[in-house]
Amino acid sequence: GMLRKLDIQKEEDLQAVREVAAHLFSDGVTNWGRVVTLISFGAFVAKHLKSIQREQCISSLAGIITDALVSSRREWLLSQGGWVSPQSFLIRNMLMAFAGVAGLGASLAYMIR
Repeated sequence: GMLRKLDIQKEEDLQAVREVAAHLFSDGVTNWGRVVTLISFGAFVAKHLKSIQREQCISSLAGIITDALVSSRREWLLSQGGWVSPQSFLIRNMLMAFAGVAGLGASLAYMIR
């Protein structure tokens, strides 16, 4: 599938996620559907990284997703009430779940060392 085309096997390959995020918002349109799409894609990549025993990359992946949303979509997010507006309740829960998975992955990677 898509991950095979992106060939994400190690941390350096995560540049592809930055490119996907840039492409997703390249027309200047931001909406919750696209935000959810990016977060879902990140979760899919995190699952892939775990399946190939690259959990140590999940923290970097979470940083890339966060940076893509917060640095370039900050004004839009604020105009929507941020993560606490009623329409963003689901998104906030998804982000928290993703952050939890990323944190767990980072913790496991640290403990394995």
